Amino acid sequence: MAYAAVTSLMRTIHQSMELTGCDLQPFYEKLESLRAILEKSCNVTGDHEELTILEVEILEVAYTTEDMVDSESRSVFLAQNLEERNRAMWEIFFVLEQALECIDSTVKQWMATSDSMKDLKPQTSSLVSLPDHAFEQPENIMVGRENEFEMMLDQLVRGGRELEVVSIVGMGGIGKTTLATKLYSDPYIMSRFDIRAKATVSQEYCVRNVLLGLLSLTSDEPDDQLADRLQKHLKGRRYLVVIDDIWTTKAWDGIKLCFPDCYKGSRILLTTRNVEVAEYASSGKPPHHMRLMNFDESWNLLHKKIFEKEGSYSPEFENIGKQIALKCGGLPLAITVIAGLLSKISKTLDEWQNVAENVSSVVSTDLEAKCMRVLALSYHHLPSHLKPCFLYFAIFAEDERISVTKLVELWAVEGFLNEEEGKSIEEVAETCINELVDRSLISIHNLSFDGKIESCGMHDVTRELCLREARNMNFVNVIRGKSDQNSCAQSMQRSFKSRSRIRIHKLEELAWCRNSEAHSIIMLGGFECVTLELSFKLVRVLDLGLNTWPIFPSGVLSLIHLRYLSLRFNPCLQQYQGSKEAVPSSIIDIPLSISSLCYLQTFKLNLPFPSYYPFILPSEILTMPQLRTLCMDWNYLRSHEPTENRLVLKNLQCLNQLNPRYCTGSFFRLFPNLKKLQVFGVPEDFRNSQDLYDFRYLYQLEELTFRLYYPYAACFLKNTAPSGSTPQDPLRFQTEILHKEIDFGGTAPPTLLLPPPDAFPQNLKSLTFRGEFSVAWKDLSIVGKLPKLEVLILSWNAFIGKEWEVVEEGFPHLNFLFLDDVYIRYWRASSDHFPYLERLILRDCRNLDSIPRDFADITTLALIDIDYCQQSVVNSAKQIQQDIQDNYGSSIEVHTRHLFIPKSVTTVEDDDDSVTTDEDDDDDDFEKEVASCRNNVE
Repeated sequence: MAYAAVTSLMRTIHQSMELTGCDLQPFYEKLESLRAILEKSCNVTGDHEELTILEVEILEVAYTTEDMVDSESRSVFLAQNLEERNRAMWEIFFVLEQALECIDSTVKQWMATSDSMKDLKPQTSSLVSLPDHAFEQPENIMVGRENEFEMMLDQLVRGGRELEVVSIVGMGGIGKTTLATKLYSDPYIMSRFDIRAKATVSQEYCVRNVLLGLLSLTSDEPDDQLADRLQKHLKGRRYLVVIDDIWTTKAWDGIKLCFPDCYKGSRILLTTRNVEVAEYASSGKPPHHMRLMNFDESWNLLHKKIFEKEGSYSPEFENIGKQIALKCGGLPLAITVIAGLLSKISKTLDEWQNVAENVSSVVSTDLEAKCMRVLALSYHHLPSHLKPCFLYFAIFAEDERISVTKLVELWAVEGFLNEEEGKSIEEVAETCINELVDRSLISIHNLSFDGKIESCGMHDVTRELCLREARNMNFVNVIRGKSDQNSCAQSMQRSFKSRSRIRIHKLEELAWCRNSEAHSIIMLGGFECVTLELSFKLVRVLDLGLNTWPIFPSGVLSLIHLRYLSLRFNPCLQQYQGSKEAVPSSIIDIPLSISSLCYLQTFKLNLPFPSYYPFILPSEILTMPQLRTLCMDWNYLRSHEPTENRLVLKNLQCLNQLNPRYCTGSFFRLFPNLKKLQVFGVPEDFRNSQDLYDFRYLYQLEELTFRLYYPYAACFLKNTAPSGSTPQDPLRFQTEILHKEIDFGGTAPPTLLLPPPDAFPQNLKSLTFRGEFSVAWKDLSIVGKLPKLEVLILSWNAFIGKEWEVVEEGFPHLNFLFLDDVYIRYWRASSDHFPYLERLILRDCRNLDSIPRDFADITTLALIDIDYCQQSVVNSAKQIQQDIQDNYGSSIEVHTRHLFIPKSVTTVEDDDDSVTTDEDDDDDDFEKEVASCRNNVE
């Protein structure tokens, strides 16, 4: 992890330059050159004690230097006079000079050591010497793969006379080699092709070995003569060549010219773990992605291997066997390894049950099968910049669906991502996620409408590899609780010595972190907290967002290195419950000194749910210069108006839960690079700010959400600045029961007045209205004028009236429309109003009569997804589907889940069953539902 540590130090230097104005560029460039050396030298495989010692030295120097640069840069930032500032700046230069001298010396030793190992063969303990075909057996793993076999057979024997490359891609142990071997040995294939040849490339690529393998000979001839011999041998014949276990595009480039195209219908079959390699080599056709087995296929494979082979077993053993098959997660190699173990242990229910309860760890530790060696190849072949990204997944729970948004936020602050010119750190993180998917190390759970990954996960067996490597590198330590106290104490003792990341589940485990030098502390378990002793002074990531604290833990203010902070606590305003007195102006939930956390990049504040009381926050929360993401929940800012000395937050990318009272042009001038904004408040907040909205200065804004918070009762600010008031005057709040009066006719006064089109950000791509704003449907014509709008989400009766008649130009660039729990009956629109619509999602539109028939002329339409609507809506969708087929010869998908069937034919106002007024769903639940709807087309 020396590469990651140097990268993190470079990020710290860059942040120091932004904060202090010091010219540290020479130090940054020197580290960049040293990092390049480490990257090239990291290809040495195996366990080498000398390199490990040198790597630890680099780690310790880099992390210690980071802490010292942080401290001195903060001193420059907070200096009261020129003398203090100059002293701190001198300290920064001195620390960096000393550190670079030490790192440079260690890297030179690293180079000398690694150079001496280049010609050595991998040690017997190396994980790169065993390709996955060494453990896959066709008779075992092809069970349930008949359809895949037939499909691939068809690809090889059909098609044109040109030479074609067909690729099979998938994670280690999924059966790629087995499928290729079965195809190679099939009688029909043997009769069709004049020549068949196969070779394994493997991670340790050697073109000579591949050529010798394809020629099935041993020879002292030079490589170019071998290549010429292979060409002549294949020329003029129909051949099938299997290239197994290829890892890089470079390896393919080294051998592809050996295969002549004689227009005989020859084929090359590749197997790889890397999508990039598969797509690079394939002849235009998409590679075949091998899928994990479903439960029936997994059980059939285990049954064939154990129960058929070993004889009869009682039903109790079969029940446990089914549990084991399920827990293998559909990975054939894991099932085969477990089957081998079960055949050797005693046939007792207790023994089998023990295996069932520990499937992942059994697979990862079975020495005879060595399943981990197969999977570890993928990790050890990763480039240096991706290894910390992979190991970071150890921080998440087993089977967790990991939010990519959360993952990107964490990676962005951890420091190990390379900065790339022209790309934000978030874009770099997303690229890394895609690379890990392409290398079959993580899997996709949900995609967004535009093809981006919204949630991902990791196979249990791969996760065991991740946990093992993360512990070995002291990159992540998982504290598992009282049942594992010895290993916990050992892990904690080790993590004190260097900057590990710690994942904990219980409050007492947090106490074990006392005085640690942990880099990151992430809590997964949710519980009520009374006090919090924050003695881990060097922590950079502190995620306590699942735990509720009675007040803001003041100890956080001493954690000066923080980059990421997530907290949940009760607002101070709650103590004034039932009081008729005005709240004193001194009340505030977060101290003004929060601004001293000058490195904070992500700050998340969460209220316990449900909450009737808002946070009262200082305006100083907006003076932290490194902020990139700020989520504040329902809040009011004290003295929010910008002043002359207010900082412009150039780094702020995402601002969530901004009270509508502050949506003014002067306020938004502070955030010139903001990309995501959520405006959030109770109805009175929106009503008191209808003339303030002015987003025109948010030139970079791409996503805008208006969300109405509607608790049963709310304590809201009566007026931001009463006439004649001063900042010292008490705040006056009003607490009342909020009654939702649903108006289907469109006569209620609107809670939200839309600003004119020129006051909207002109680069806006996504717009969401969630809550009963009582805006008239005709006002959506303002939204239609936005020049780049692609996504529109309308939820919870945001717009009212029985009829939505789309007028004027409509929505000329919209490609995704989601109507959720809106109460229109009639929808009047033509294809000209939505000329580029691709996906239409209708959820809980129980009164809608039909989809406009003219939508059959939208040539881009690909999906209509319907849930909890009337049968007439489904009928209209299917009619559109049929019309598109008849008129254009193309097809669209129509998905229907639940139907809404009214008890009787009534008016909207009389039909109680057609109204849903429960709005206490979580934001997360709503986003998951949106993601699910968006993903249905996949």
